[in-house]
Parts: sequence; C-alpha cells; structure tokens
Amino acid sequence: MAEGRRIIYDNEDREMYDNLINSSTPFKKMSIIEVFATALVYGKEVGLRKKLGEGATGRVRESTINSSDIRYLMMAIAADEEQSINVLAEDNDYFSICEEYAKTGINLLNSEVLDKKNDKFLDDMEEKLLEFYDMYIE
Repeated sequence: MAEGRRIIYDNEDREMYDNLINSSTPFKKMSIIEVFATALVYGKEVGLRKKLGEGATGRVRESTINSSDIRYLMMAIAADEEQSINVLAEDNDYFSICEEYAKTGINLLNSEVLDKKNDKFLDDMEEKLLEFYDMYIE
C-alpha cells in the first residue's frame, strides 16, 4: 500500500532539524513534526518562502502527519496564502507551500537559536506563535 505524500526538505535542512532537536533549547526532544510546524509558522510569520533544492527528499511520513494536527495547520496556511480552498484539492500543492515556508523558518531558527544563542528570540518567538495561533487557528 502506498504511503502517500511525505513532507520533504533539503539535506542541509535535515542537519538543522537534528541540531535543534538535540540542543539544550525548548526544541530539545521535540518530534520532527513539531519542529517542522514551528519552522512553518515562523517562515509564514516572516512571509518568505524559499524553494527547495533538487536533492530534497521525503522525510516525514503521512502517518506521522496524520497522527498530529499539523495537516490542518498546513491546510490553513496554504488556503490563506492562495486565498482559496482550491489549493487543498491536491496534497502536493499545499505541502509545497508549507515546505517552502518551513525552509525559511528552519534556517532562521537555526541561526537565531543555535548560532547566536539568542534567548530573547525564543521569548519573542513564543509571543509570535501565540499571536499566529489566535489569528489562524482559533
């Protein structure tokens, strides 16, 4: 039986996900899907989508996505981006939008949290995530 659409990201981004998960930050021991969701929201908040490279491969299985509420977050972000629910007709369409936002987000998170060790950034990010939740989810 086919597994379905996976979340994809570049090889260099995989290292950033792993570094955040293994860091001594609030990301420590988060699941990959939780870090992806955080990167997605942060990328959306910044408003910048970066294209994935040709070497991007599927890494997060559909079963992992479906066991969380992340798919609904992805759908909300993509529908907002396209100003239409038609984008939800094909998994690939809304997944691609979210993967590009997450690429932006994971790069910024890695830079601010690990490279700069910016504690204020984490407080600011928490506030932005709560605002984002209020705007898109509630």
